[in-house]
Formats: sequence, structure tokens, C-alpha cells
Amino acid sequence: MISFKTKMIIAYTVLVLLTFFWMLPFYVALVTSLKSHEETYTTNVLQPPSAANIIPWFIAWSRVSRAFINSILVSIPATFLCVLAGTLAGYYLSRFVSKVNRLLFFLIAIATFIPYQILLIPMTMFLSTVGIMGTHLSFIITYTILLSPWATLISAAFFLAIPKELEEAAQIDGASPVQSFFKIVLPVALPGIISTTIIIFMSIWNEFLFAVTLSTSPIIRTIQPEVANLRGTTTVAWNTLMAGSLIAILPPLVITLALGKYFIRGLLAGALKGVR
Repeated sequence: MISFKTKMIIAYTVLVLLTFFWMLPFYVALVTSLKSHEETYTTNVLQPPSAANIIPWFIAWSRVSRAFINSILVSIPATFLCVLAGTLAGYYLSRFVSKVNRLLFFLIAIATFIPYQILLIPMTMFLSTVGIMGTHLSFIITYTILLSPWATLISAAFFLAIPKELEEAAQIDGASPVQSFFKIVLPVALPGIISTTIIIFMSIWNEFLFAVTLSTSPIIRTIQPEVANLRGTTTVAWNTLMAGSLIAILPPLVITLALGKYFIRGLLAGALKGVR
């Protein structure tokens, strides 16, 4: 019989190997971004550069800086609106149980799994009709509509994991429903809300289809289409493309590293129990 120590060694060995393969694309992108244009075509992709070359980073930043700022201007307010709507809707659906709410919860769950591409034409027609196509507001409205169902479903899962007895005890002590929500439920659900925020922010930041469609002008283009444009039309400057790709992942990476413990705690606490 295999001892516990042997099992742990095997488990950690497997995890180290999986981590290595998971980090390999990042390593390739990093070393490629530090190579000269000639080296990217004459050396192995795993081979480090003969001398670190940061010029591709400056070139990439000069081309994607405007799009980087545009993505921040779009992602932050859209994430805030999605999380706000999702938190309030998720709390309502998880606490005020009725046949209508069960049906609404079911419809929201279905909406989250419908391919969002089918909304591309109706959404662009709507934005053109109201006269905001090609603006930052068009991105914010679009992503809020697309991702609010996801935020609602995820938030409801976290609220379902919080016992109602906490609110009932607070109300017995004289707290109103609003006070019990903000003073009792919200602090307990904070890891779940942070998890929802991270998921929604990363979904908005990495979205490509609507970002391309709504970018009627390079002035408002977001980061993902701009990184794709680094590829060029004749020859591919792989060092510049890899540098731009690494620049594009910086905000999600920083947020995940900074709030990672809350994200994991929220995921563990938010096992979906279903609407009672």
C-alpha cells in the first residue's frame, strides 16, 4: 500500500509538471519579446535572447497605449455596473423565493449559456439607432447587458450559501432589511463579490468580437483588437506582437495576484445550491 508521504510526493510532482506546461506559453512570449527581429526567425522559440532587447516593448506600447487606456475606461465602469446589478438581483432571487423568481432564475441561467454572438446584429442596430455607436458608452452598455446575467447567477450562488438566520437575528435586534443587507450579508459575501468582479472584469477585458465590431474608429479601439493588429499584413514582428500581448495581460494579472486569496475563498464558499 502506498504511504501518505509517497502520495504527496506524486501529487506535488504532477502539480509541478502541470505548472511548468501552464507557464511555458508565458515563457515563450517573454523571451520572444526580448529578442531582435532576426533572432525570432533564426533561433528556437525556447532559446533565451543573446541580449535583452526592450525596443519591441517600446514599439508595442506606442501602438497599444491608446487602446490600453480605452480598455480601462470601458472595463472599470462596465464591471462596476455588472457587479452592482448582479449583486442586487442575485440577493433578491436568493432571498425572496417565489414561483416567479424561480422562473426568472431559470431564464437567467439559460441566458448565460446562450452564445452571445447572436446578439451582435441586434446590439449594433440598437446602438446605431440611439446614436451612440462608436463611443465608449456603447461598449459599457453592451458589456453590462451581456454580462449582468452572469454576475447575477454567480452572486445568487454566493448569497444562497449564507444562512438566512444571520439576517433574521439582525432583524430581531432591530435592523431593517436594508441594514441587515449592508451590515451583515454584504461583508460575509465580500469574497464572492470580489470573485464576481474578477470574473466579469477579465471577461470584458479579453472580449474580442464586440470590441472589433464596436470599434468604428481607432480612437476608441480597445486592447484586444489592437494587439491583433500588431501582427501586420506582410511579415510578422513576433517580438512586438509578444510584447503587446504581455502588456495586454498586465491588468488582469495584477488584479488576480492582488485579490487572488479572496477569489479562491469566494469560489470555495460559493458552491451553487440552487434556488429553494
